[in-house]
Amino acid sequence: MFGQTPPTPYDIDFNLFGIPVRVHPFFWLIGLVFGWGLQRPDLIVIWILCLFVSILIHEMGHAIMVRAFGYDPHIVLHHFGGYAAFIPGHNYSLWKSVAVSFAGPLAGFMFFGVIIGIEFLMVVFNYSPSPQLNFALFQLEWINLYWGLINLLPVIPLDGGQICRDLLLMFRRDGELWALRIGGFVGALIATIFLMRQDMYPAILFGFLALSNFKELSDRNLR
Repeated sequence: MFGQTPPTPYDIDFNLFGIPVRVHPFFWLIGLVFGWGLQRPDLIVIWILCLFVSILIHEMGHAIMVRAFGYDPHIVLHHFGGYAAFIPGHNYSLWKSVAVSFAGPLAGFMFFGVIIGIEFLMVVFNYSPSPQLNFALFQLEWINLYWGLINLLPVIPLDGGQICRDLLLMFRRDGELWALRIGGFVGALIATIFLMRQDMYPAILFGFLALSNFKELSDRNLR
């Protein structure tokens, strides 16, 4: 999402369904920073694991769609979340790009459905989960549904922004410029809404994304 992340000696590398995965150490550090306010070691560990599983599932959605189109993806989880990287071939199209972008949030929504199904079965079988399990289920719901919806907003480089850009390019030669205009406006609007709610992290994030979209638009107009 924010560019290539160089490897370090402290990365964790493994394969999942034949797809290489690399976890940058900053992924764990940022997870720890955002979970520190929980003030309980067990809940902090659960939060980081929920974050890891959820983002991995999201990126696997992208990667599996990429592989279905005949390319070789690899996944990197890093301080800003993660990305599924690959080299597109000559037959890569805008429709395929839209499918790849949407596959990540879709995987998260499907996992959200699995969590809801587990909770339903616990009610059916009258199972009383521990506070830690309740916390984990809530975090998995929140990350996969809420973050998935946020990620579909038409703000580049979010998945929704890339989908918006590709759809516009199908009908307009200047589709990328319009996608940047839309991304800047929507990013600024969302940042303002979060700021009014005093939710500072997403306000700062979307403010940064809005500025990034407007800057890229300005740079392109000067070329």
